[in-house]
Amino acid sequence: MTILKKQCVVGILFITIIVGIGYYTYWYFYWQNLSYSPGIIQALKQAGQNHTELQKVLEHYNQPKDSLKLKTAHFLIENMSEKYSKENRPIENYQTMFDEWLKLKIKYFYIDSKTSDSMVMAYGLTSQQKRLSDLQHIKASYLINNIDRSFEVWASMPWGKNVPFDVFCEEILPYRISTEPLENWRDIVLEQYRTLYDSLRTSNVDVMTACIRIFEAMGMEWDSVNKLSDLLPSRNYSMLNHVRTGPCTERVKYGIFVMRAFGIPVSWDYTPQWPFRNMGHSWVSVRNTDEKYIPFIPAELKPGDPHKPDHRMAKAFRHTYSLNKQSLAYISKSKYLPYVFRNMFIRDVSSHTFSASDIVINSKFFSVSKCDFIYLSVFDNQSWVPIQWAKMTNPAVFVDMGKNISYLPVTYKDGVIVPCGTPFIFTSQAKIRWLKADTTRRQSLRLIRKHPFLANWDVKMVGGQFQGANREDFSDAVLLYTIEKDPDFYYCNIPIHETGIYRYYRYVLPKEGTGPAELGFYEGKDTVRITGKIIGTSGSYQGMPSRTINKAFDGDVLT
Repeated sequence: MTILKKQCVVGILFITIIVGIGYYTYWYFYWQNLSYSPGIIQALKQAGQNHTELQKVLEHYNQPKDSLKLKTAHFLIENMSEKYSKENRPIENYQTMFDEWLKLKIKYFYIDSKTSDSMVMAYGLTSQQKRLSDLQHIKASYLINNIDRSFEVWASMPWGKNVPFDVFCEEILPYRISTEPLENWRDIVLEQYRTLYDSLRTSNVDVMTACIRIFEAMGMEWDSVNKLSDLLPSRNYSMLNHVRTGPCTERVKYGIFVMRAFGIPVSWDYTPQWPFRNMGHSWVSVRNTDEKYIPFIPAELKPGDPHKPDHRMAKAFRHTYSLNKQSLAYISKSKYLPYVFRNMFIRDVSSHTFSASDIVINSKFFSVSKCDFIYLSVFDNQSWVPIQWAKMTNPAVFVDMGKNISYLPVTYKDGVIVPCGTPFIFTSQAKIRWLKADTTRRQSLRLIRKHPFLANWDVKMVGGQFQGANREDFSDAVLLYTIEKDPDFYYCNIPIHETGIYRYYRYVLPKEGTGPAELGFYEGKDTVRITGKIIGTSGSYQGMPSRTINKAFDGDVLT
């Protein structure tokens, strides 16, 4: 390299360094001279070039008459760091795909995973989409519209005077619920329910009465079984309203959109794991005049009705807009945390949801000493799932735990759950009963079911009839048996006292009812199973291989 070339390289490098130092020096003094709180300054730094949009919001409300709105702007921006949505796709793509999916479901009743996967791919709606940070993409006009609309319903609705500012910020103000694409959903909801909105605004009803009226106006149309929901990014209000389908989480988001648009203070509460079966559960909680939270589920559970009274809970949490500095995700320095506790925007609401008590355990009962946190886990019928944590102190205190539930102490190391103590039952009297196998005393058990049954198909069989006939059209049908009470969920033997001899037998569903998963007819003292041609109405199959009528006679209760 020639001397001239070397000098050019050195010169370019020197200029680059000077420019870089100047750039960072400028921004350093720029941020330092802003009269904002540390939280706002940090958010503006993270926003990058989009900081101008956020500053527009702050400047818009920087006048005495808008002092309260300025506080809400600070609240939204300071807690925006982890808020995002997936890269937007045209809403028409979602609607067209869901319309197609519903047509197939009506025709075939059941849509397999392969079909759902291919539809999502065909419409370009895969979950592998670019993450769009709100700090770096949100527009000032959007935030201003959200704040103004929130204040309008807070001030105009008769129950608004009973909603404190801090509750308003958490349960009415937030512009998003999950990671859905952003839209001006408040305007869309109120336009859709304009008549009801005007009626409530000019009435003198309390918040619970209003919540029930809105719940009823939303209707009961909803399809819970939807394989597409697990494959798609979170949906916004327009998407949910177009096709009302999906699990309880989608119902909850739909309900929160509507209720918050009306100025009803609501939260998304959930239990991450049932202690007696797989999966968890979500519901909406509305804050009543007595400052208590009442659960409901859109298109399923009316506000004030009992919420799964036969389901025990180990823990209940609430999604929040603001960061929780007491959360494990915030205070822990470990990068390895159980999935339940990786979220800094949740808080424990177990004590407000069910009768809970602290579990206090002496550290001598743990087979580990060098760890920061101990977890209590529940069994989901396949594996143990951590549900609460405690600092490794003596004693360790697990706050607000569900009773009459079995727990296993575990640690979480490098992403692996490791048992570190004896399982126990936390009794209904809030006592610990350790579970240790006694191999000297054994007993025989006859298990009729390994899993609690949670559906209501048994009720839908009440009124079903078994008939015999000698004519194929059953014009001479004779009643053999009527199901008069909920049947048990295992094989039931029904004795027939009618002594006639028949060529045809059938089961007739009650109105809007259902049939058995497995069915057999027997004759003679040796109970020989009758074989023959399977008959039935065309409505029994719906054209899908997994739902054909022969599945009721294949000896498998799971088909």
